[in-house]
Amino acid sequence: MVILAASIGELAPIRALAALSNDDRRIVRQVESYLNTIRTLTARFVQVESNGWIAEGTLHLQRPGKLRIEYAPPHRFLIISTGRMLIVYSGKTDQVTHLPMSVSPAAFLLGNRVDLSRKVSVTKVSRRANAYVLTVVPRSGGSAGTLQLTFSRRPLMIKEWTVLDAKRKSTRIVLLDPRVDAPIDPVKFLFQKPPVRGGGGAPKRGKIKRMDLPPS
Repeated sequence: MVILAASIGELAPIRALAALSNDDRRIVRQVESYLNTIRTLTARFVQVESNGWIAEGTLHLQRPGKLRIEYAPPHRFLIISTGRMLIVYSGKTDQVTHLPMSVSPAAFLLGNRVDLSRKVSVTKVSRRANAYVLTVVPRSGGSAGTLQLTFSRRPLMIKEWTVLDAKRKSTRIVLLDPRVDAPIDPVKFLFQKPPVRGGGGAPKRGKIKRMDLPPS
């Protein structure tokens, strides 16, 4: 359920590092440079699980370390990153869980500087009609899984990411109407448990259907 951590459980093993071509490395450097120009990112998102369920919400990211992910009703989930840990709130159980940032394969995106060769490695660069897809794994060999980052080519812009676990189950996040470097109210990154209401639970089909999303 966690947008940056996918399922909290058994995650994909680290694959052997693939040899990248010179052009692959050029693309990786280009993407890395682009990511380092982003200080804030605000977007609506659609989350698609491999079983077909869909949920929607909003994402606010401010580097370094700050993140807020809020699911739209009826899915009452809230995720806050303090830079040191993830705070996850489930409205279904009215419970708050604190998790280390290491559970997230995308935690490196929140650093003061994005480095695609230090704590993570790019094992593959795929090319599509107007997109690059980078497959990223953590160097630590921990439990953070495999991440695929998709960028449009012209202009270069992050469009979505997919987390893959050890059972080949995927969590795909598609960003809608992303805004870069717009001011974000600091209150967004303070955790306050929402009032208890009915509803919530696992993602269900929302207003946006799978057919409305770009092909994965």
